[in-house]
Amino acid sequence: MSSLKRIAGDLGVSYTLVSKVLSGRLGTTGVSAKTRDAIIARAAELEYVPNHLAVALKAGRKGSVGIFLHGIGSPGSDVTDRLLGGLAEGLEESGLRMLLRFFKTEEEFLAACDVRLRSEVDGLIVAGAAHPELVPKFLELEEKNVKVVSIFNDLSERDFEHTTNVVADYELQGYLSTKHLLDQGLRRIACLDTVENRTRGFRRAFAEANFTPRPAQFIRCKSFTYEDGVLAAEDILQIANGMEGVVCQSDSQALGLIHQLNKKGVQVPKDIKVTGVDNSPLARYCLVPITSVTSEMRPSGRKAVELLLQKIAGEEVKSARLTPTLKVRESSL
Repeated sequence: MSSLKRIAGDLGVSYTLVSKVLSGRLGTTGVSAKTRDAIIARAAELEYVPNHLAVALKAGRKGSVGIFLHGIGSPGSDVTDRLLGGLAEGLEESGLRMLLRFFKTEEEFLAACDVRLRSEVDGLIVAGAAHPELVPKFLELEEKNVKVVSIFNDLSERDFEHTTNVVADYELQGYLSTKHLLDQGLRRIACLDTVENRTRGFRRAFAEANFTPRPAQFIRCKSFTYEDGVLAAEDILQIANGMEGVVCQSDSQALGLIHQLNKKGVQVPKDIKVTGVDNSPLARYCLVPITSVTSEMRPSGRKAVELLLQKIAGEEVKSARLTPTLKVRESSL
């Protein structure tokens, strides 16, 4: 990476002049158009990238962003790893430091949001398992000039409007999986009903196909774990007339379901087709590779950094829903 001193030396001008030209802060400093253009051209030739940390410190900021993370995802899904990776990439590209803290409860979060935190960071990203109860605290922090962006997957529409939140479109995740199976002519499709927004996508796909799923097609699951998929397999095997497909709401559920069905002599995808969510290693490396919808974890992290930096700069920003995609594999073909 080139430096301001290199550009100044190449052109025989002062370091200060180069800094002012490239930052757009000439003020009353006089410079000819020819010299200004030469500085800009040489910076482009050398692929000069501003040091955002230095810029932040000069502006009276701390040059650090707090990341408060409540881990998510079942073992093997690497959901939290991808989320943290996206956050790290976004901050590294911006030249800013990360202050990372893990929490699980509201009390742990509140204990960490002390005066010391406000003296260390310019903004805060709160990510992972949803904590809608913390939204009022986010607004309090912003009143104290600590900008906040969250990455929560289960905020109400009201909360989504009153805070800056980044999330994958959960309804679309359920919709894409279901439509994929419906387009193949399947109608007896079970939904592992874990969160309402993904289940809503399941219902929307059926409505667009002019079919109404029977109550028996909804298998209630408490969480996204492998064990939930195993239990759901037993319920599915008891349904009269059998199921042709299953829309799981995580790859862990799909993995447990496939393993249990296999133990019972039911083959995937020959006898029943299965889809998951997260596009995790569990889906890619399963004995029967699982069709899965992306959870957009890494892009969510990068987007949250982008929005936070815009807020810190005084720009008006809005919450963002990222668009997932369907990755088709053997389990649904």
